[in-house]
Amino acid sequence: MTMPFTLATFNVKNLLEPAGESDRALVSRKVDGIAETLRDCDADVVGLQEVGPPELLRAVLDRLPALGYREPIVGTPDARGIRCALVSRLPVLEATIETAAALSFPVFRVGDPEPFGARIPLRRGLVRARIESAFGPVQILVIHFKSPLPVSLRDAAGAAVEPATAHARAEGVLRSLVWRAAEALHVRKLVDGALTADPRARVAVVGDFNDGPDSPVVRVLRGEGERGERGERGEREDGGQLFDCASEIASAARFSVLHQGAPSRIDHVLATRNLHARVARARFLNAALRDHGALDPDREEAPTPDSDHAALVVRFE
Repeated sequence: MTMPFTLATFNVKNLLEPAGESDRALVSRKVDGIAETLRDCDADVVGLQEVGPPELLRAVLDRLPALGYREPIVGTPDARGIRCALVSRLPVLEATIETAAALSFPVFRVGDPEPFGARIPLRRGLVRARIESAFGPVQILVIHFKSPLPVSLRDAAGAAVEPATAHARAEGVLRSLVWRAAEALHVRKLVDGALTADPRARVAVVGDFNDGPDSPVVRVLRGEGERGERGERGEREDGGQLFDCASEIASAARFSVLHQGAPSRIDHVLATRNLHARVARARFLNAALRDHGALDPDREEAPTPDSDHAALVVRFE
């Protein structure tokens, strides 16, 4: 009998060094809380987001010796100091950190200039690892897309321009969407590259997408392809499409965040058909999730011992 393989994703929310002595006990509680969540996940591989100094992640793992996690793989941080990471208790065959100084965006005609030049970087390096599971290698990409907060227009000196009209505010929302879409296209290209190299590759993309399952951003990442089986056309007859591993969770429990009382699902595990077909169970650990309130771009968030995201755990058999 083939052993199961469990994969989880969890945005820990601002696992950062204490700003002062008063925050030290709070950060210690936060490390304890993350360890408790990972204990509840009991996953072979976990993709993490909003990890600060690697030392704090190691402090989490030090609390979990029974889970047998190996040395964590940590990505490059954004300006705030948060990054993606991956921990595994299964053998890691290879691992890389994917970065990009500028993300491309589609043009309408061949030869058109890049519409945004080098204005859209990949702010947080994504972690890419190939894991040895009981049913063969699985390639996992851990991502964290741009938040839905508006992106300000900047003047020639780089200073933010305060929006004065509804039109200007709408532009900021659209810049944010374009940024996430560019990130999704970049990851989609990485998945396509993996499937070109090996059409039978098992690939999973996990993380905080900051968008719902039917959003343009997630649809871009899933990819457009033929659905269903039509003859003996091999394992890529769906065009390399990625499938939602949480879609069968009961609707009342299918959420990963609460914002202003409204549940939504912005944390995802997407997988190629040959991996998705093995999904036996998926669950969000959202029983104790609380609403942390609306984000305020003009105010630094106070540290919290808990996360505003629920972990998602998927079991493959």
